[in-house]
Amino acid sequence: MNRRKFLRQLGVITGAGSVSLTLGNVPIKAFSKSILKTNSNNGHILVLVQLSGGNDGLNTVIPFEDDIYYQKRPTIGISKSDVLRLNSLMGFNHALIDFKSLYDEGKLAVVQNVGYAQQNRSHFRSTDIWLSASDSDKTINDGWIGRYLGNAILNDPDFNVEHPMAIQLGSTQSTLLECTCHSGSLGISFEDPNQFFRLINGSSADTDPPPDTLAGHQLKFIKEIEARSIRYAEIIKDKADTVRNKVNYPNSSLADQLSIVAQLVAGGLETPVYLTSMGGFDTHSNQLGRHADLLERLSEAVLAFEKDLEALGVADKVVLMTFSEFGRTVEQNGSGGTDHGAAAPLFVAGKNVNGGLWGENPDLSDLDSSGDNKFKIDFRQVYSSLLRDHLDAEPDEMQKILFREFESLPLVSVKHLTSGGPRAFELLQNYPNPFNPVTTIRYTLRLPQVISLKVFDPTGREVVTLAEGYRDAGNYTATFGGNRYPSGIYYCHLVSGSYRKTIKMTLVK
Repeated sequence: MNRRKFLRQLGVITGAGSVSLTLGNVPIKAFSKSILKTNSNNGHILVLVQLSGGNDGLNTVIPFEDDIYYQKRPTIGISKSDVLRLNSLMGFNHALIDFKSLYDEGKLAVVQNVGYAQQNRSHFRSTDIWLSASDSDKTINDGWIGRYLGNAILNDPDFNVEHPMAIQLGSTQSTLLECTCHSGSLGISFEDPNQFFRLINGSSADTDPPPDTLAGHQLKFIKEIEARSIRYAEIIKDKADTVRNKVNYPNSSLADQLSIVAQLVAGGLETPVYLTSMGGFDTHSNQLGRHADLLERLSEAVLAFEKDLEALGVADKVVLMTFSEFGRTVEQNGSGGTDHGAAAPLFVAGKNVNGGLWGENPDLSDLDSSGDNKFKIDFRQVYSSLLRDHLDAEPDEMQKILFREFESLPLVSVKHLTSGGPRAFELLQNYPNPFNPVTTIRYTLRLPQVISLKVFDPTGREVVTLAEGYRDAGNYTATFGGNRYPSGIYYCHLVSGSYRKTIKMTLVK
């Protein structure tokens, strides 16, 4: 009998609103493996904000110069006069005024048209896909963060073993933190540090040695869980009490959650991942006012959080990402709302974020078979970017977390890099692709280095050198013109030292 099954047969029950699984008074979420040594991630922290219900991306980041948008949404479309313009084509919903402030400061990245192939429109299944980082036709029983913790954090002595590996602010723990490779969840769940502490306060671990039998070994495991849970409660309460928030947060559930995260981070808790959530985005009817209210609460809470982190002196450590299970339909329904759709934007915020609009604008003249916005960026590309550039996951760990390689985006400045390697540069897919006659190639250097950017034909013959030599850190573009070359496949190689990244480009005449 494995330990997880053993715990279930002991009668694990639901806690009283603060800790989601308990044995008696002892929360057992995450303790089965967090007893092991865990690894340092340079002190970086990822805060996830789940927007449950399916956020309407087209009324969040608005293509205000696209007539199709207003044709499809005659009563719920956001008028041009109300849009907070980001450029000549795209703008924020007027309720996102605080996001606009972060955007103008370069601390907010808007990643457009994020989704996945063969979109599932079930709340439950699509949420599972986002949490597990699976293909839509595959079922995976653990979460991408759980696999990160299990593969990139466990068994290294640098992480402070006394601190939980992940924290969810909420009473029911997400499968996001599950890791089947380590027999269970790798995080703990609570609504308030004081409630959590009160549940455990006064408990004491049984130190009597168990018998040297199978049942005794299982009992030893339970005693270890009990001792660790008591210690976790004390540590979390201590860290929450160490500092006070330095800004006034708005009155909302998300703001309350983020204020606790800020206290724990500033108090010195070394937990690398936090999960927060906000519901209400399933706007099938009367969407206009309701959705604006949701966006306002989101925007206000995140801005307060970012200001608080800055005032507390820990803004360099933290990156925040929002996600939702899907966007909404392009066309409004008969109830003044929208139904379950496909691709939508998500937000990445933080002091070290490369702010701005990332990805192509929505093309409402080219929709998927259901009439919804097509995805252009796989959601796992964003995960890959944060895992590699913020949480410092290594290439072999990335394969275990996401199962295959995904083209990442330079969303986060990697200021701690001191030498070359896979994280030191990024080569993005050329646009347009296919192309005729010219395409643009973008690449990012995260530290000064000597590079070579060349184009080759399918036989391996060098066609042209686009860039070569020493370059400072920064974002660069190069153009490749196909007038002199026949139609076909071409390969663009970005080389730095012994490391290389390649993209495939298609010239069609």
